[in-house]
Amino acid sequence: MIDKIKINDKEFFNKLGLLITNKFDKLFNLDNILNSQYEEVFGYYIDNNLVGFIHISKLFETMDIINIVVDEKYRRRGIATKLLNYIFNLNEGPLSILLEVNEHNEQAINLYLKNGFTEINRRKNYYGKDTAIVMKRDV
Repeated sequence: MIDKIKINDKEFFNKLGLLITNKFDKLFNLDNILNSQYEEVFGYYIDNNLVGFIHISKLFETMDIINIVVDEKYRRRGIATKLLNYIFNLNEGPLSILLEVNEHNEQAINLYLKNGFTEINRRKNYYGKDTAIVMKRDV
């Protein structure tokens, strides 16, 4: 089931975020995100347990995917695709969706390509020494 994340999911939100970066809780404060008029986090729940989420920012006609992560035990079950499809179908949907992905994250790149994203730019040294691939999908 997909639903907006709640403040009582903070512990699991931060735990999943550690799969992205060990500084996740310093970079992304759930209290601030939930009080933002521009950001939202949608969680994927199995048996009322948060096992994945997608964090987005919306401004005018553009949506940015800030983070998408699925617990390692639940990967390869289509959860990331379901989260992407959920945001593609939001009623107040954007005209385009943007994201950055590490050039070495082949699994994520393939997921995004499979879901209609195309590469539009590259940012050298965006992730330390690694390049970011900027991708876009028009809705």
